[in-house]
Amino acid sequence: MERLAIAIDLLIACSLLLAACGPPAINASPPQSESNPLALPLLKVTDTQVPTVTQQPTSTFTPVPTSTPTSIPTETPLPSNTPTCTRTPGPFSFMDDFSSDSGGWQNCEPCSWENGGLLMGPFEPSSNFHKNYCTGCGEHTFYKLSVEGTFVDGQVDRFFGVFVGDNNGKQYYFGISPWQLYIIGQHTDEGDSWEVLDAQWSGTVKASYATNRFEVSVVPAYQRGTADYIFSLNGSTIYILNGRPAVGSRVGLAMDWHAVSVNYDNWSYEEIEP
Repeated sequence: MERLAIAIDLLIACSLLLAACGPPAINASPPQSESNPLALPLLKVTDTQVPTVTQQPTSTFTPVPTSTPTSIPTETPLPSNTPTCTRTPGPFSFMDDFSSDSGGWQNCEPCSWENGGLLMGPFEPSSNFHKNYCTGCGEHTFYKLSVEGTFVDGQVDRFFGVFVGDNNGKQYYFGISPWQLYIIGQHTDEGDSWEVLDAQWSGTVKASYATNRFEVSVVPAYQRGTADYIFSLNGSTIYILNGRPAVGSRVGLAMDWHAVSVNYDNWSYEEIEP
C-alpha cells in the first residue's frame, strides 16, 4: 500500500512539471513573400454572397376561346287565316241614320236618300197602302223600334208611320197625319181589309211639318206565349194592345194612300230577349 501511494504521488508530481514547462512556441506569422518567392499569397477570406434564387415566371392560364354559337334563323310562320266576323253575343240590333243606302231596306221604287234622310213617296194613285220592309232587321218575336217622321208634301188628310208584327199578312199599323190625328189599325185575316183599333185627335201629335218620333215595343206578356204591343209617340204612350200571339214578325215603314211624301230619319231596332 505504501508503494502504491508513493507511485501515485510520483505520477502527480510529473504531471505538474510537464504542465509548467508547456509545449514549444510556434510562430503563427505567415512567411513573407520577399523571403520566399514560392510562397502563395494568402487569400483574404470574405463573406461570399449567396446567389438569390430567381423566381421562375409562373405560367399564366390563357383561356381557350370558345366558338361563338351561330344563331340559326327560324322559319317565319305563315300568316294565319283572317278570322271571319262572327255575331257578338247578345240582343240583335240594327241602326240606320239614312245618310246613304245601307242595303237594309226592301227595294222601294219611289224612295230616295236625300238630305240625310229617306224620302218615301209620293206613290201612284192606283194603290192605297205602301210598305217598305226593314230587311236588315230580320224577324224576331220581341223587339222595340223607333224612327222620326216628317211630313214633306201632299195631302194633309193622309197618314204615315210604321207597321209591326207582320206575320203571314197579320200586322199592325201606327200612323199620324199633319192634322194631329193618329190611328192604330189591325190587318184582318178576312180579305185585304183593316180594322181600326183606335183613332182620334191628340195634342201628342206635332202638327204640320214638325218632326214626330214613333216608338213601338213588343214585349213578353203575362201569359206564356203571348206579347203586348205598346205604341208611343214623342215619348208618350198612347195605346197598348195586350195578349197577342208571340210570333216572329217583320217591321218597316208605311204610308196610307198616295199623293204624299214623308222624310224618315234615325231608325233604331233592338231585339228584346225574354
